[in-house]
Amino acid sequence: MVAMKGARTLTFREFQACGTLFGKKDPIAIRSWLSDVMNAFRSSYFPEGENVRPASCLLKDRAREWWEEVRHALGGDAVEYMTWEDFVTRFRAELVLVIEIQQLAREFLDLRQTTNSVAEITPMFRERALLVPKYVVDEEMRKARYHGMLRNDIR
Repeated sequence: MVAMKGARTLTFREFQACGTLFGKKDPIAIRSWLSDVMNAFRSSYFPEGENVRPASCLLKDRAREWWEEVRHALGGDAVEYMTWEDFVTRFRAELVLVIEIQQLAREFLDLRQTTNSVAEITPMFRERALLVPKYVVDEEMRKARYHGMLRNDIR
């Protein structure tokens, strides 16, 4: 792996700190993993067209099996020139089921603070908001939803 713009080189060992993804169909874990991988690429000024190969090396178990199927179906040349956007689109289509996103949307809409502290419920709100952005289109909508899920004595 070689970085550009004179930045330090991102070693594969450092890149592995993003963690492996085992293919469990968990939209929150998948979003988090993709975010970690992209942050590693950005912080090292990694060349845009070379993101797929190192990211695919972090896939294990079911995710790795899916990637091998994609490689076989498309052929080596197509995979070699695959864009990061195409990889992410295919990846999400396989590992993030619509029904799970719908479930998270229901959880998001039903999210209410009960015995949780603000510190406990805020990350839950943020995670779900990132996965169902249509319910927090702008900052005003985000604030209204957040305020609405808090207990009355905290508002």
